[in-house]
Amino acid sequence: MRKVLTYGFAFIVICTLGTGCVRILRSMPFSVARLKKEVMGILLFAIFYILIIPICVVLHEVGHGLGVVLSSGARASIYIGKFNEKENKKNFHIGRLDFHIQWSYFGCCYSAGDLKKYQELAFFIGGPLMSLILSLISFWLWSITSDGVFHSLFQGITMFSITQFLITAIPFKYPNWMGSYSGFSSDGLQLLKILRSK
Repeated sequence: MRKVLTYGFAFIVICTLGTGCVRILRSMPFSVARLKKEVMGILLFAIFYILIIPICVVLHEVGHGLGVVLSSGARASIYIGKFNEKENKKNFHIGRLDFHIQWSYFGCCYSAGDLKKYQELAFFIGGPLMSLILSLISFWLWSITSDGVFHSLFQGITMFSITQFLITAIPFKYPNWMGSYSGFSSDGLQLLKILRSK
């Protein structure tokens, strides 16, 4: 990645230093400003998929963990990537939240031990609630920033987190095309099952 950026930067410098190259660039249907905008768009896209989506997934799972930790004395294990201790060792902990993090687009949270009904409700509400809060904060930041990188970034975070909220809050079983989540019940469906139980 560094070589690609270095070569790209070197190309831009060489082209802008030579007057002949500048004339050629001016005669082409794109400008340096447009090229810069396109490069920024590609970088923003990469940052979004490499960092932002996994961070949103972590925050969603932290919401589940906080639901357990705040309503009980139990510990919560947050997994991003593989869902088992053998393949995904604990990286660190914050209070009673244990983090097992590998770079990934999917995660889960669980708590050992028996939880009372209201604690289970807090657990399953926590994730979608965190996604909803994140989407509201990013929407506010999107609305107060002018056009540019941060405006686009907050727009993307808003769209992803509101989608994440809806997909997890709507009660249904995840279909096969959802990869690692395939066959699992959404948080909304888990909540319905708890509310219907005695």
